[in-house]
Amino acid sequence: MRRGFQAAAERLAGEVRTELRLDYDDRFDPLVLADAYGVPVASITELVAHGADPASIHQLTIVDRGCFSAGTVFVGTSRLIVYNPSHSDRRLANSISHELSHLVLEHVPGPAIGPGGCRVWDKEVEDEADTLAGMLLVTRDAALACARVGLPHPIGAARFGVSTELMRWRTDHSGAARQAQAAARNRGKVIPSLSAAGQRQLPRVAELEWLADLSAAQWRTVLAECRGALVAGTVHQLNVVVTTPVAVR
Repeated sequence: MRRGFQAAAERLAGEVRTELRLDYDDRFDPLVLADAYGVPVASITELVAHGADPASIHQLTIVDRGCFSAGTVFVGTSRLIVYNPSHSDRRLANSISHELSHLVLEHVPGPAIGPGGCRVWDKEVEDEADTLAGMLLVTRDAALACARVGLPHPIGAARFGVSTELMRWRTDHSGAARQAQAAARNRGKVIPSLSAAGQRQLPRVAELEWLADLSAAQWRTVLAECRGALVAGTVHQLNVVVTTPVAVR
């Protein structure tokens, strides 16, 4: 990745989120950005009505679902992002954000398939889009806030509508985890850490989905309550916090 890209991308992600009036710990919805940029987003199943081969769509959505998540189609200066509806919402959030990141970064479009039917892949360009997409979905400040309380990655992932792997990557790759640990050591404190057994007791993904709909202020309240439960070492209380909607309390 080119020199200085990481810092520039963090600033760019912040500017995009500011344009959308999002706080650092608000959930990012790529469809809102697509609408703001005037880029339509459609399921590949919708393309059948416009002449796409049903057998090809079946191949992508049923037979070999893992081979395609999202892509951008160019016609002149117009763009259309298409996605695979067989994928989870969390994967699609990342995939669609990736496609939009190409636009934000002003990457020059090129053919997806080269001579001989081989896929054209520019690793540097794709890595840049991956990086910016992650920054849009989980800001460094949001990852740092989670790291400071020792929040398990599955809970943070549910809040920001991403995979646990992406949440972990943003926390580690951004340096948020190191910063949180260093700050705790300087204060003579230890960040609580959930044991492997405790991790296995966390609620199912479906029980955490409501966290994505919280306002930034509500999320900060939940985060503070999670910190209290983690400091006390009470997995049961942590699970109560992350499965009980704020409005019910």
